[in-house]
Amino acid sequence: MVCKVKVGNYPNFTQRVQWAHQGDGLHVMKYDNAVESYEITGCDNSSVSFFEHHDPNPSQQAIVLTDGKYQMYNDPFWINQHGPYASTVNGITSVKIQSPGGESLVNGGKINATIDVPDGKGPLGEGDKHVMWNNWSKYLKGNQDNNLSDHCPGATWKAWKHAKTANKPSQALCQWKIDENNMASLAASNETHVKGAYNTIINRVCNAIKNDKPDFKTGRANNETCWDLVSTQDFMKDYCFKENRMSDNSLCSKSSLGDSYDILATEYCVANPDKEFCKCYNVVNYETVCANRPTSVGCAKAKEVYDKYVGFNIPDPNVYLPCGDACKGANNYQPPGHDDGCSGTINACVMSIEIGEANDEVNAACNIDSTSGLTTGGSGGSSSVPLSTTQTSDLEKTVAEMKKQKEDEDEEAKKTKKKLLIGGGGGGIVSSISCLILIIIIVMVMSKKSGGGRRR
Repeated sequence: MVCKVKVGNYPNFTQRVQWAHQGDGLHVMKYDNAVESYEITGCDNSSVSFFEHHDPNPSQQAIVLTDGKYQMYNDPFWINQHGPYASTVNGITSVKIQSPGGESLVNGGKINATIDVPDGKGPLGEGDKHVMWNNWSKYLKGNQDNNLSDHCPGATWKAWKHAKTANKPSQALCQWKIDENNMASLAASNETHVKGAYNTIINRVCNAIKNDKPDFKTGRANNETCWDLVSTQDFMKDYCFKENRMSDNSLCSKSSLGDSYDILATEYCVANPDKEFCKCYNVVNYETVCANRPTSVGCAKAKEVYDKYVGFNIPDPNVYLPCGDACKGANNYQPPGHDDGCSGTINACVMSIEIGEANDEVNAACNIDSTSGLTTGGSGGSSSVPLSTTQTSDLEKTVAEMKKQKEDEDEEAKKTKKKLLIGGGGGGIVSSISCLILIIIIVMVMSKKSGGGRRR
């Protein structure tokens, strides 16, 4: 909206001389001291000053006002001479319009604000000619700071917007370039009215630039940033769910998000099961994720292990799935309790005993001491290895080979109808053939961590 100022020498601008001014600059009347009425519209983001003479001038009366209609009419009409005036200024000759321009709420852009100034610290809208002269000398001189730095610290543009009247305080109109230094200058003010304006300004800035510049420093203590200021869960979700920020942006880490991290990471992985960041989450929640969507990242390998555990009759195999590679790596969400099943060991004893033409007694035993990590076997050549859940591949391969060999032997025995006699009493074993007896003992030795169960 364009700032417009209409002035005339008759109420409501119905008769006689009148002028309309708009746009920045100093606008001079055709007649000196001829104004009795004036109306200001569309100037909410502008400063409109009225001067007894011109600006600059060594000494004169002046006033600054905002949108509204002002009339001080007395009969008879007066033109080009002192008489009834449109304000307490003894005649108006010129109008000065100044505007900071529009806002650009981006990092490096600009922001405007109107600041209410305490009584006694700004121009007055009522009083005798001495008051109006004081307005000029202290607040409305051209090319002067006019005490505005006290109310707009760090501002790149500033002007008085309104003189104190019965229904409105003095007001300053200011514009800041949006950078950290200017915000720091504004934040450093000890003036209560400036601090109140700063809170409004920095909130507007941060809400506007939080997605593009979340690390923008607000100027407050402890290096506060816009991220700290606008740390709502909705904002954090909006920011962290873009691109791969959940895994590679430090602002989306557990140390930054705090209690919101697990909430947001879980929601993110539910929506993005194919992200590498969610591999551990998928495996931890095998029954709800992998079982229903096997193509989710991490699920194919988890199924291989899961199926083998089932083949070994290992109870509750889901508990041990996260103990492998799925939950390793820094950029990998690890849900609380994901490693509850990883503090123990799966110990397996695999024995391969060949019996030829002998009359020896064979005693096979598997003694597992999980506290020492050692396992011993009896006579006949037992062997055993304590295996963790991440070291089962060799065992699985050996078991598969031995099972296949035994199946072949059994099948051959059926075909030839040969019999194998294993005797007791005297302890002798008599056989006219060689065969393989496979003994597999799998002992679970687990010590659950305290503090609640893991979600599955």
